[in-house]
Amino acid sequence: MGRHNWQWLFWLVALGVFILDWYTKELVATQLSVGEEVRLTAVCRIYHLPQVNRGAFLALGDRWGERANWFFMAVTGIVAGLLLFLHTRPGVKANPWLSAGMGLIVGGATGNFLDRLRFGGVRDFVQLFLPVGSSDFIPVTAIFNLADSAVIAGAGLLLVASWWGQTETPTSSLAGSEQSPAQV
Repeated sequence: MGRHNWQWLFWLVALGVFILDWYTKELVATQLSVGEEVRLTAVCRIYHLPQVNRGAFLALGDRWGERANWFFMAVTGIVAGLLLFLHTRPGVKANPWLSAGMGLIVGGATGNFLDRLRFGGVRDFVQLFLPVGSSDFIPVTAIFNLADSAVIAGAGLLLVASWWGQTETPTSSLAGSEQSPAQV
């Protein structure tokens, strides 16, 4: 029985995330003035920040400045390269959930990598809020971008795929062998 090849899904998702991330960052940079804030809904705001985030998620390492940017560029390159390699393996490219999850991570990682290369850090612009009364809201996230969301969604999808992706049971893997379960 042949296995389906989901590499097209991997590349479609990775390229789609990369383009959408780049487009949204450029849209904010060209349509909003530096320091301007737009309230999309009561729980979502868009900002054009005057600075880039040289760190990682939640600005982890941002205070290290340019060293943090180079460190996270290296980490991003290694992770994206590893995922590109892993996706060539037959068991991985035959799984649509792993393909989509890896595509999300690679697309988001390369989007932020391009920002780090061009601007010396990542352009973040979205923040979510939680209503705590009739008109009060508190921030529930740091300021982030679409690439960050794709990386987190991809990691979650990989987790779910690895958890639920176990289709073979120990006895079904013995079906083609000459040994009985008692001999194993």
